Amino acid sequence: MSVLDRILLVVFSLAVLCAAVVLIAFGVGVSPEWQNVVYLTLTTYPGNIYTVVLSIVFALIAIRFLFYRLARHEPEYVVIPGPSGQIRISFDTIRQLANRTGREIRGVQEFDSRVRHGQNGILLAVRVRALPDMDLSAMGSDIQTAVKDYVERNSGVLVERITVNIVELASSPQKVQRA
Repeated sequence: MSVLDRILLVVFSLAVLCAAVVLIAFGVGVSPEWQNVVYLTLTTYPGNIYTVVLSIVFALIAIRFLFYRLARHEPEYVVIPGPSGQIRISFDTIRQLANRTGREIRGVQEFDSRVRHGQNGILLAVRVRALPDMDLSAMGSDIQTAVKDYVERNSGVLVERITVNIVELASSPQKVQRA
């Protein structure tokens, strides 16, 4: 999601929230004089022009987010040219390769990865739950090196970048003793 889409989503959310508050106020019958003032402000010149323009803008933003996923459908695989045609390796396969390697690294209790397309290869985002009393920066470097080498060696796909996100430390004493 681009920065512009995020800004539009925030603006749209705030507009819907304001509209909901006004509709709730109308629904519960808050001060008929206030309702008349709001109604007349929104329906008489120049308020009616602003109302129509804002309605069109918010309708366009709503349509944009309604069809957001349809416009940008990226394939969930990597294509490698082979001697007799294309070879497709799914993101799930690459994810399984990365997860298999990541779980074997010393200090890792839980390991999960996500795969995306990059400029020249793939990008891996890794989520790790680490065991306590480990050097986290060294473990992160080990993860990056081991996963990159293993995935590139076994799939033939270039790994551009691996982002390691160590989300928490494990608290289970059984896992700590095993490691």
